[in-house]
Amino acid sequence: MSRVGIFGGTFDPIHQGHMIIAEQVAQALGFARVIFVPGGVPPHKTASSVKAGPEDRFDMVEAAVEGNDKFSVDRVEVDVGRPMHSVETVPLVKERRGDPGDEWFFVSGADEVSNLLSWREPDRLLEEAAMVAATRPGYDISNLEHLEKALDNFDRIIPVECTRVDISATGIRRMLAKGESVRYLVPEGVYEIIHDRGLYGARKDEDEKQRREGSLSWRKEA
Repeated sequence: MSRVGIFGGTFDPIHQGHMIIAEQVAQALGFARVIFVPGGVPPHKTASSVKAGPEDRFDMVEAAVEGNDKFSVDRVEVDVGRPMHSVETVPLVKERRGDPGDEWFFVSGADEVSNLLSWREPDRLLEEAAMVAATRPGYDISNLEHLEKALDNFDRIIPVECTRVDISATGIRRMLAKGESVRYLVPEGVYEIIHDRGLYGARKDEDEKQRREGSLSWRKEA
């Protein structure tokens, strides 16, 4: 029997904060695998708020997990072409990627888990997979206590403390739009895709290369 984590999200773009959560949760709970599931059409966001298309976001997640044998990506939400709720996604991923006897976990941020009552059929979701609430150091666990009386499966919510990294997809997109570097805020493969495709208003790859070379030349002259 293996423990398997499902890490869903818009990943617009995926960044090092996501990778740290996946790694530390996997270590804390003994996951054999973590399956990233980028949302195709996220149900809780307007279409205009998602800045990169599903294929671009899938490719970025795929680039981010490359080289980690425990990490993989599933296209289930990208391919379906409509909004999917987690309670729909989890059984499909289990069917597509699971083995008999696997123990399943759904990974999300503690702030998102605190709003679990607004998710579709939260108790049924908790029956399909235990919910990992990734917390930051000093997070007040009492923020989750209001769920106890409302959910039959509250005991299936597992807080896991992860290293706090103050990185957000919104902040990354804002920096790119201003022409600022996001190198090391995202995995290198993600950085390359962003600039190669000009995502989020980023400089195209050749423009970025010339900008970096110009910066290096200035430093040498200095």
